[in-house]
Amino acid sequence: MTIAATAALVTTMLTSCATINSGAALAEKAPIGQKVGEAKSTIILGLWSAKGQQNNIKQAAQNGGITKVAQVEYVDQSVLGGLFIKHTTRVYGE
Repeated sequence: MTIAATAALVTTMLTSCATINSGAALAEKAPIGQKVGEAKSTIILGLWSAKGQQNNIKQAAQNGGITKVAQVEYVDQSVLGGLFIKHTTRVYGE
């Protein structure tokens, strides 16, 4: 029984999940556009963020050469049971 419990705990800790939160409701009538820009950061232990201040809509738009934002998506990928979270801000537009 101990081996099965340990295997289940290790499996849970090593899995990852991703969620996407789209701003599509805000841009229903706007075309998505041909350009895509991204800004990324990593959150460690929920306390510290590498490049956190650089991960915003403005930076993502600049990275993609976008001047008119039509849609915004936030993608979070949890690694090692939430010890690390990879956060991506993705914008679409012209």
